[in-house]
Amino acid sequence: MAYNVYRVEYRLGFQDPLMGPQTRFHNAIFVETEANGDGRVIQVGGDIVSASGMTFEEKLGKRPEEDESYQRKYFLGQIRASEYQNVVQLLRTVRPPPRQRTYNIQAQATVPCKPDGSLYGPGETPPPYRKCTEWTLQDAIPTLQSSGLLHPNGIPQPQPTA
Repeated sequence: MAYNVYRVEYRLGFQDPLMGPQTRFHNAIFVETEANGDGRVIQVGGDIVSASGMTFEEKLGKRPEEDESYQRKYFLGQIRASEYQNVVQLLRTVRPPPRQRTYNIQAQATVPCKPDGSLYGPGETPPPYRKCTEWTLQDAIPTLQSSGLLHPNGIPQPQPTA
């Protein structure tokens, strides 16, 4: 038995002005485990201001198209049903985005910070912010693709012997 795997985009309630002018979407991995299209959502949640940063999440999910914020989904491939827990364990090892902002009392604004909460010094350039989209596209999906667990063209079927 095989499960279809998708990258799903959901519209955000509000765009983060510090992430640039382009429209951004929440990105998640969706594994379709049920015949009715329901399944499991694998994503990072939370924020980049908390001391702990974002956190890994794996939870039940309805068919993505039923969510009012659904934008679109992209087929990534299939995994063997028996390997689903291996996929979850693998993706748990992909580090979620850490803390990247803090409130600076002197500036009276949220400013970039290092994961430990310390501010960048003169001459230090903060890296671009990383959130769910970057985790999904740049970290989780490539990790899954290189693992051998994801079959982009579907699970190979055994050939009948002559």
